[in-house]
Amino acid sequence: MTTTTPGRAPGDTAFGTSPVDDAPDRLSTAGLSVQPPPGLDRALNVLIVAAKTATIACAVDALIHADSARLRGKAIRTRAIGYTGALFIVPVLWRLLPDRGRYPRGLDLAVTVPLLIDAGGNALGLYEEAHLDDVVHFLNAAIVSGVAGALFATRTDEPWQAALAGTGTAIAGETAWEIAEWLALKAGADGMNLTYDDTMADLTESTLGALVGGLVTWLRMPRSKAQRQHGWRHAVAGWRRAGEPMPLIGGQGSVVDRAISGGR
Repeated sequence: MTTTTPGRAPGDTAFGTSPVDDAPDRLSTAGLSVQPPPGLDRALNVLIVAAKTATIACAVDALIHADSARLRGKAIRTRAIGYTGALFIVPVLWRLLPDRGRYPRGLDLAVTVPLLIDAGGNALGLYEEAHLDDVVHFLNAAIVSGVAGALFATRTDEPWQAALAGTGTAIAGETAWEIAEWLALKAGADGMNLTYDDTMADLTESTLGALVGGLVTWLRMPRSKAQRQHGWRHAVAGWRRAGEPMPLIGGQGSVVDRAISGGR
């Protein structure tokens, strides 16, 4: 016999979540929303596991065939270890942190997809041809900006402040990454193919991604400070608890919702 907390969908304890809800009251959403279909969480679980499995398979291939023509000169063994470790960031942190709420499946998938694109592109020899590096830089910056902005939103007075802080965090992170790559090059790392144009392109793509992530977060987050103070778990879960309708643009009280309702 399965019991659930009111307002929590059955099966929401997947990936080690807790039945404790984030807040006693429920937040409704704007008119432009859809009710999650039955089994959505299970389908997302399958998709997450499949994406992680495919990424690990590409990482194993990279470790075994690092000296092949398609992978040579890409520091692929180091990247393979990075792929695998990064896949467990969201589930491990969620397990270790106290008072876990609804598992952030969307966040886990968002972190996994860029890793899969990077690993799969290298494994198939499409990385340079399809300009996948550009896609990965854009997506990573957008994810960092969005997540950081959502976390800052629980502490700021205005949504734009959180969005700006999240965007700045993503840009700073990308800048630090490019500096680290340059230092590695100067230390003697080979196969990095770093050029001035490549570095500037990476910074530009990441800045655009950070701006998009910040904008989306600003549009979706509640304008009410009280609603944004339900905690970081509610923020990274997309300002929605299990069983609530999924806003297509922004939930109740967001900038989008205020615009649609004429400011009411």
